[in-house]
Amino acid sequence: MIRSLRCVVVIFLLIFGVPMQSHGQTSGIKTKKATTKKTTSSLNNQAQPPVAKRASVVYSGQVSRITVTGNKKIEADAIKVKLKSKVGEPFDRDSVRQDVQSVYDMGYFYNVQVERQVTGAGIELTYQVTEKPSIVEVTFKGNDRIDKDDLEEAAQLKSYTILDHNKLRETVDKLNKLYEEKGFFLARIKYRLEDVKPNEEVRVVFDIKENDKVRVKKVTFLGNRALTDTKLKGAMQTQEGGFFSWISGSGSYKQDVFDRDVSILNYLYFNEGYVQVKIDRPQVYVSPDKKSISITIRVEEGEQFNVGKVDFAGDLLFTRDELYEATEIHKSTVFVYETLQKDLKSLQFKYGDLGYAFANIIPKTQVREKERLVDITFEIEKGQLVYFGSIIVTGNSKTRDKVVRRELKIKEGELYNETRKRKSEENVKRLGYFSEVIFNSSTPVENSNVLNLDIQVKERSTGTLNIGAGFSTATGFLFNGSVSQANLFGKGQSLGISLNLTEKGQLYNLSFTEPYFNDTEWSVGFDLYKRDSDIGSYQEHKLGGDIRFGHPIGEYWNAYLTYKLENTDIGVLDGIDKTLFNDTYVDGVTSSITGSVVYDRRNDRWSPTSGGFASLAVEHAPSVLGSKKLFTKALANVRYYQELFWGLVFRNNLNYGLIFAPPGSEVAFNELFLLGGPYSLRGYSSFTIGKKRYACCRPVSSSSPNGLYPIVYGGTQEVFYQGEIEFPLITEAQIKGVVFYDIGQAEDAIILPELRQDVGFGFRWFSPIGPLRFEWGFPIQRREGELYQNFEFSIGSPF
Repeated sequence: MIRSLRCVVVIFLLIFGVPMQSHGQTSGIKTKKATTKKTTSSLNNQAQPPVAKRASVVYSGQVSRITVTGNKKIEADAIKVKLKSKVGEPFDRDSVRQDVQSVYDMGYFYNVQVERQVTGAGIELTYQVTEKPSIVEVTFKGNDRIDKDDLEEAAQLKSYTILDHNKLRETVDKLNKLYEEKGFFLARIKYRLEDVKPNEEVRVVFDIKENDKVRVKKVTFLGNRALTDTKLKGAMQTQEGGFFSWISGSGSYKQDVFDRDVSILNYLYFNEGYVQVKIDRPQVYVSPDKKSISITIRVEEGEQFNVGKVDFAGDLLFTRDELYEATEIHKSTVFVYETLQKDLKSLQFKYGDLGYAFANIIPKTQVREKERLVDITFEIEKGQLVYFGSIIVTGNSKTRDKVVRRELKIKEGELYNETRKRKSEENVKRLGYFSEVIFNSSTPVENSNVLNLDIQVKERSTGTLNIGAGFSTATGFLFNGSVSQANLFGKGQSLGISLNLTEKGQLYNLSFTEPYFNDTEWSVGFDLYKRDSDIGSYQEHKLGGDIRFGHPIGEYWNAYLTYKLENTDIGVLDGIDKTLFNDTYVDGVTSSITGSVVYDRRNDRWSPTSGGFASLAVEHAPSVLGSKKLFTKALANVRYYQELFWGLVFRNNLNYGLIFAPPGSEVAFNELFLLGGPYSLRGYSSFTIGKKRYACCRPVSSSSPNGLYPIVYGGTQEVFYQGEIEFPLITEAQIKGVVFYDIGQAEDAIILPELRQDVGFGFRWFSPIGPLRFEWGFPIQRREGELYQNFEFSIGSPF
């Protein structure tokens, strides 16, 4: 019996290629043998994957049983599912070798061994595993400048996960990058392991030596003649530190940012015609105290090159004159790389309008050093015609698909057109319902001449809310509020409700607009309002409404027609000079019709950064419509937006208004123009700028001739301009800053030297409830009785 057992053991050893031990005894047959010492240092070395040795004897048999041993945290079934060897299938040496590698690749084990035993039922395989320990705690030591929470967020290393040395090394890289971003360029980080339960649980400790924060003390350029140090430094994101570095963040050194700066410098020189510029690898010198660095950049500018011959080759679907008209580089004297890139896009768009979405245009340049000229040949390969495939909209959790699709100028199945595609994107952005609009395109593998579009949008808050309460000596206790929604129920409809309650008046207003009535291009809307006001000198009661119709009359152009019916009742208070507030032309019905034309090419209705807007409206209230108040009012508005650089946006708003009455009548005083407040002259309180009249009677003062006192009455004309620079403060939170200048007046005759002016600054936050505006305005040449500064808070877009 013993002799038979020894023969079986010998056969096992021969099959698995394991050498015989001299004493002739073994505990089993193993394909891989690895020793793991029970010390902390052994855990810091990554085990190598086991390799099964080739057997010297070929043996066949059927696998009757598979057993997993040594596993404590990982279920046996999770290991068995990785095995190629299966119960009931023939034993295969290569399959066992693959099993060892597959189990090891799970990443949970230091060592994997296989034992095989032949029984009467077949071959039993036993997979012995040695598990890696679990991480029970992650700690940081030496972190004085960066909080533990920030380190944990950057590390993304969780407790009770299996130890993985590769992942630990990646974590060290992440932590180093975090310190680099914070300015600690010389920080050094290492990790070590501490046993909690030997071979079962460990504690990961990151030892951090922060060193001092490194500041860029000096950036020096050597060899630059054509471009000044100031221009080169101004283009770089890496800036020299200064007195206010702790506020501005200048002086920080980040390797990835500095690498981009070198590319920016090359681009800067190429834009000036220095196409042979060479910028050596910058030299970085660390100061002895390791608190600052100096950077030296050597530049070999070469000569400046001009534009030589410009030609076109390849698939020319247009005449050369048409291609020249689409490009600008041939008009330049100096070679400008940026112009060349713009010309490439222009040519691609031109071919794209013919359906060649993937036209390949390569600008081949030839440098003539003696003449210092760069010849350019645009080689054009038109490719194949492309058609629009499926068009889907994603991300519109609130807005309905049809609201987006009706803005598209393209359809599924039609020939590709670049211009209509771009206009479609502009239209969707112009809705103002989305903070982000991206047109992603893809081509199916089976059909390369089809372009599928995935319109990805990100919903933004399209509602505004304004609630306020307080006390005023003019109106007493007050409460006001307004709610508006520009995308009601995701249908693109707009609804607005507002109220203003004070001790001396109430205002209620309801408005609604359907931009695509019954899925046509007609827009329909209405307003209903009721206002009771105690102005101080008189009481005003208004009740009315209007209905509006609109229709496009051209690209970016719309025409509107509005009918308004309103009843006004004015009561002049006792003791007030009634010759000043003559209610003869004020009381009664106003029945008017307004025609307006609007041009809108803003890229975003809520927060435009480019484009323009213009409108002209004329309201006429004749007796033939049953109106007692007879007048004609004209309003003109022009706005222009231009993105400058670094996210700065130049915004402009110009307004003019005029009102007059027919002969024998007089313009009602409550229709006259007044300025001041967040939507006109921001340095003055609301409705405090306008023509003044004098009422009787108050004690004589320096500003009240003959005992009369001034009242802001209003003028028959108004003109005002608002100009501002808007700039990003915290991009992620959509917080922006603004500086502004306003000028305007409301008089019967506009006199330029009499225009009122103000300057100011403010902050804007595109919050979940809508755009919040905080603005401080300061009058220029302040007059008696006016405040030194005026603060305005409002919710809603400025203009």
